[in-house]
Amino acid sequence: MLFTAAVGMASYASAQVRYVDDVFVESEIQVTSDVTYGINWNEFAPASIGGPQLLPLMCDIYEPDPSVDTETDRPVIVYFHTGSFLPKGLVSPMGEKTDSAAVEFCTRFAKKGFVAISATYRVGWLANSTNLDLRRGTNLLAVYKSIQDAKSLVRWLRFEEANSSDPYGVDGNHVVLLGQGSGGYATFAYATLDAYGEVANPTKFQYDVAGTGINGQAVNAGDPYIDTAQIGDWDGYGGAVTLTGNTTPLGLPEVDETAYGRNFINWPGINDDVSLVLNLGGALGDSTWLEAGETPMASVHSQYDFFAPYYSGMVQVPVGQQFFPVVEVAGSHTAVRKANAFGNNDDMNNANFMDPISVIARNRAANLGMEENIFTVSIAPPNAALPFQVNSNPWDFWDPSDPLGANETNPNIKAQSMAYIDTCMLFFIPRIKEVLNANGANIGLDESLVEAKSFDVYPNPAKDVVHFNFSNNNIKYQSITITDVNGKLVYAKDYAKEGPLTLDVSAFNSGAYFIELKTNEGTYGQRLIKK
Repeated sequence: MLFTAAVGMASYASAQVRYVDDVFVESEIQVTSDVTYGINWNEFAPASIGGPQLLPLMCDIYEPDPSVDTETDRPVIVYFHTGSFLPKGLVSPMGEKTDSAAVEFCTRFAKKGFVAISATYRVGWLANSTNLDLRRGTNLLAVYKSIQDAKSLVRWLRFEEANSSDPYGVDGNHVVLLGQGSGGYATFAYATLDAYGEVANPTKFQYDVAGTGINGQAVNAGDPYIDTAQIGDWDGYGGAVTLTGNTTPLGLPEVDETAYGRNFINWPGINDDVSLVLNLGGALGDSTWLEAGETPMASVHSQYDFFAPYYSGMVQVPVGQQFFPVVEVAGSHTAVRKANAFGNNDDMNNANFMDPISVIARNRAANLGMEENIFTVSIAPPNAALPFQVNSNPWDFWDPSDPLGANETNPNIKAQSMAYIDTCMLFFIPRIKEVLNANGANIGLDESLVEAKSFDVYPNPAKDVVHFNFSNNNIKYQSITITDVNGKLVYAKDYAKEGPLTLDVSAFNSGAYFIELKTNEGTYGQRLIKK
């Protein structure tokens, strides 16, 4: 686990609970790859496959193997990868549904009993264009299309559940979206963009000068970048393509490009609401998109993120050796603060989370107002004069032989990335549980919690030794691990004993630590202060 502070002295314990704890092992997870959930027009399809055309939208599905899992109505986590809305290999070693972080997160959710889906969405925009209208307009269009694709996927899930044998055993009433980087922009936009005026009225989403628009059409200054008559609305309706009746070399319907429409309508008429959206390092396209009554949201984000602001500011996209400013956006802190104030996050806020991660999150110095539902990563750039050389995506790791890794400021240390993923899971899972239960799920509502008073650590603060004691002397210790405030493992040992336990901590540095004690009756945690 990766902590940067430890607050409070209460202990906790819980029995193993599906969707909260790991109830399956990795060997019991089944992955179905390259499942098609829809098709749509991609004007940035490479020439090597024939240029602009309809392309399939694909996903990989992670689930507990049906041979070991008898549950058939399972909540769904949909994961959208990072990549700056650009194809993998253009600027980064990440940008696909098989990215290391995507695989790791989906596997972990599946081990808890969820159906986890890692999905593609349409990417491509004119990131390095010297024409601000084309750079900014095609970026907005990429975000917009990612929302359409995400909604197609949610509708497809519900179609499969209602109209087939439900091959993946999903509960379409309980869907959570988790987006990383550009995927986080998509999930936040999914929750908030629900009116044409939100992308048509702001001047930052309008052409500055007359000329040729992002779709090749003539435009005037003040025209909106988004033309729903051609590309459809935010839900993916309208702007329908005209088909020639032929098929492409890929076996998909051929589009009549002399007609205006460029949207293929997937799974129309099916509800695409979701329960919760989560973000890893993305931002919200515009703060006015967020209104009372919209989908709950939570976020993990670096306060020093140069590319997607934590509070608000300009999106910067690196291409080659240059940075291209795109558009002003509202960062995670601003978005979550508004969602909290509007009451959208009440299902999470009313839980009064006192777990170590939530306490840390509230007390981060950068978390102005001690807002709930935002966990701040605080890795500063090594050189303040080079703010772009910051590790703002510490959950990523990649093949060290990938030459594009040289552009990454993440040190590519898998163990460190896995520790950050630990932290993200610890932050997100309790919030997923509260929101899904508020929407009618039954996650751990009948669990039997061991009272904190049954587990004592003393003295605390400690100088030389600490004693662990349970009121129930029949509890058997299995293992103990201790991590420091930076998530570094400082002590680990397996046990097979009952009764009181004493540990020498005299060699520990002064400061805060987190103790995790596994027993035959559950896992217990405790904060320890070393004098």
